[in-house]
Amino acid sequence: MTEIRESVDKLYSKISDFVSYTFRTEKEVRGKAYHYLRKITFPSGVDVSRVVDEIINRLKVSRGIDDDDYARRYIEGLLLSPKTKSSREASMFLYKKGIPESIYGKYLDRLGGELEEKSLSVLVEKKARSIKSLRDPAVRSKLIRYLIAKGFNPDRVRTEVDKIASLK
Repeated sequence: MTEIRESVDKLYSKISDFVSYTFRTEKEVRGKAYHYLRKITFPSGVDVSRVVDEIINRLKVSRGIDDDDYARRYIEGLLLSPKTKSSREASMFLYKKGIPESIYGKYLDRLGGELEEKSLSVLVEKKARSIKSLRDPAVRSKLIRYLIAKGFNPDRVRTEVDKIASLK
């Protein structure tokens, strides 16, 4: 029994170090735990998935991992960041991190419009500087297609491009 407890504590210590560097999602921690399990030997008959679940629960209780908090921080960070991401790009990133739509959806509903508006205006202005003339319909449609492909709302894209084109 002490051999099992030592192995669990060793795994918990490694996972705690992994979580201490930056915010992590449950999916990331679970994946890293299984990665570490290849290096740690457990006696036969030990259910490894129960060990990982126990460690995940311990981290949740100590607030070492919290998917809700991760999603909120990520979306709020995008609002403050100079990076330009559409709401769709943000949702895809969080989906890949293993956060359910029910969690990140509430933050995107609340902050998504503000995020998209900021990102879209910055990106359109940046692209407009490199384009010689937005009055050319072919250039304008190419820019609109590019922005729509990035995940921005088509109506907002057209409005923003028209606004910038009228200024040039």
